Amino acid sequence: MPNLADRLEDIPGVASVTVDLTDEGGGINIRLTPGADESEVMERLRTVLIGYGVRSPGPEPEAEEPAVATHPLGVQVTITPLEHGARVVAESKSVRSFRLVAANPHAIAQGVADAWCQVIGRVPVEIIAVRVGEGGALMVTTWDGDRENMGAANVEIGWESALTLAVGRAIGAVTSTTATPA
Repeated sequence: MPNLADRLEDIPGVASVTVDLTDEGGGINIRLTPGADESEVMERLRTVLIGYGVRSPGPEPEAEEPAVATHPLGVQVTITPLEHGARVVAESKSVRSFRLVAANPHAIAQGVADAWCQVIGRVPVEIIAVRVGEGGALMVTTWDGDRENMGAANVEIGWESALTLAVGRAIGAVTSTTATPA
């Protein structure tokens, strides 16, 4: 699909695109321009991906209701872009953990999960999927060796907050007492 990357880069608000649909773990990586309207860009991306047959026009699989944090999460997570990656920091009042990760959603989500698990003293889990569904629901799926867990949050609260909340729900650190459905 040589023209897919060009079509995606033509969308206003998209700074760069990398398309690798051949390898396991490959995918489509998109960087937005500063100040881009994320929800508008995502809707245009979705339309192009449907046109190329990369994404189904049908409804997304059922996931738990995206959430908005209503109480402190017990950790503060900061994601800082770097030249060739990102720095993920998770910290509580007494513990601070950081990871340097590749600049893609899967690696950043894994860094958030690993750092968060270290801060709360929990065995780390594997991030197996990160995707954006209908209505801007950012969904993160984990594997703990026995079962899959999914966490979701709406990107309307901001990408960093949504990723933090979705990872927190997927690793079981955020419960209904710390977040309520949107």
